[in-house]
Amino acid sequence: MSDEDRRRWNERYGAGAYQSREHPSSVLLDWKDALTGNSALDLACGRGRNAIHLATLGFEVDAIDISDMAIQQATRRADSLGVHVHWLAHDLERGVPLVGPYDLILMIRYVDNTLLSTAVKLLAPRGKILVEEHLVSNEAVIGPTNPEFRVQPGSVQQTLRGLEIEREFEGLIQEPDGTWAALVRVLAQRA
Repeated sequence: MSDEDRRRWNERYGAGAYQSREHPSSVLLDWKDALTGNSALDLACGRGRNAIHLATLGFEVDAIDISDMAIQQATRRADSLGVHVHWLAHDLERGVPLVGPYDLILMIRYVDNTLLSTAVKLLAPRGKILVEEHLVSNEAVIGPTNPEFRVQPGSVQQTLRGLEIEREFEGLIQEPDGTWAALVRVLAQRA
């Protein structure tokens, strides 16, 4: 991404984008029993809903997003809830400026296969990575209209092929607001 992308995302967050999404992604709630460990990394964290949730579960969380506006909003919300997250405004297309290792890494609705491959290298032994992406779909679903921001069925599993797939799902999910999304969800563990 570029400074132009940062400006665009800052404008979106400054205009109130995603303010109604303070609840964690449903995959974190659905698969809560499988989320183990102490340290977590949330890549492309946005306003921090998932990072904050993990912190309330007792994880020590690092969270990264390109938008410093989103990071400011996330920091205020975490402070108001009395939870600590280490926030970092950084362009993930320039790599991950942290070394880990992490027991859990999240990559929720941010498509970047290079970053996903890099994230795997940051996993601790027996560490897990949880990925949720919008799938290419002919259905009337929410999410990106640009196909570059959707993945083909099986592609996330292929990128994670060196890990043990613990759980996976591909299909339609009804969102909390009643809309439908075509998603792939994968939870994989380093052997």
